[in-house]
Amino acid sequence: MNSSNLKLPIYVLMVMTLLVVNLKVLPALEEKQAITGHIYCVIPTTEGVRLEPGVCPGGDHPHIVKTQNGQLVLLQESPLFKDIPKLTAEQKKNVEIEGKFVGGTTFNPESVKWPWLK
Repeated sequence: MNSSNLKLPIYVLMVMTLLVVNLKVLPALEEKQAITGHIYCVIPTTEGVRLEPGVCPGGDHPHIVKTQNGQLVLLQESPLFKDIPKLTAEQKKNVEIEGKFVGGTTFNPESVKWPWLK
């Protein structure tokens, strides 16, 4: 196995560690909640992980929400976010997402309110 095959799992582990460290309050699991914040692409680089606020670069990568209180929440993949790759940084701001926490730092979205669609 070459070193490039190991990079993605290492970066995912780094993101998960970052999320756990930033977890301030463990929300009640299985309880429907709303979170509001800015959506970022999580992009692995040779220097570490970069959070991209704007149009997503190509390739598969996770997305997070940085809430208004600074908490980082990993978004579970969902058809609700099919347009995320095309959205600008401004369109990804102050997004309200309703759903449930899975495992404390991962959010399973059920609905999304995009502020620019009001």
